[in-house]
Amino acid sequence: MKIDVSLHDDFAVLTLKGEFDTFYCPALIEEVEDQIDDGVNHIILNMRLVKFINSTALGAVIKAHKRCRAEDGDLVIAQPSPFVRDVIVKVGIDKLITMHETEEDAKKAIIKHINQKELAGDAPVEQQKVLITFSDDVRNQMLGAKKRAKQLVGTMSNVDGNHATFTWSGSKDGISADQARQLFFAGSDVNLKFQVKMIKKGFFETVNKIDSVEEADGGEIRVTAKFDQIRDADRAALSQFAEDMAFLKQQLPGK
Repeated sequence: MKIDVSLHDDFAVLTLKGEFDTFYCPALIEEVEDQIDDGVNHIILNMRLVKFINSTALGAVIKAHKRCRAEDGDLVIAQPSPFVRDVIVKVGIDKLITMHETEEDAKKAIIKHINQKELAGDAPVEQQKVLITFSDDVRNQMLGAKKRAKQLVGTMSNVDGNHATFTWSGSKDGISADQARQLFFAGSDVNLKFQVKMIKKGFFETVNKIDSVEEADGGEIRVTAKFDQIRDADRAALSQFAEDMAFLKQQLPGK
């Protein structure tokens, strides 16, 4: 079996090709884990080209679905082949994992799910994910990266035209808060990639100098980083966004 990956702003499409049996289960789980590590927790499995699927592979699909749900995301199936559809319906997995007739229908459903989550949120930036990388070999080696810079996933707290503040926990990688502060020491460089969907559909990508690091709840650290390299248009947009949000908060009842 082969897995083709197509990345979008908020989700990934994994197109499976061939026979999906026990041998290929680790490949699917590894790909899903890689997507989650990169901050993508909404996944579409396009299974139109899957000629065969066995019971162990069905278990891997369920495991991948639960993994996405655990990260507050979702996994759906698009355009299953007749064989896959027949097996999934007979076993009853369609009651757990949503199936869509076309990939386009699956994309629309995923986007609707993401938008509903955002509208239900408390703030336009808070709780959005931020992708974090380091350019130097020393810190990447501390994280166990061998071939390329390891990408960490943090959570945005605040942003304006000059700074971004985010939280990060190294517990998943066995990194304590003290070790995390060594990674994010004041004055060091850090690369950030994040979204503020009220003002830009795509990502902001910035190179930053860390201003401060402090402990947060649950063993996390809170990092404030000053933009060192950022597009002029992006800085202006973020500055306007911060001003607009400050004004709107003042107008809310009880403020």
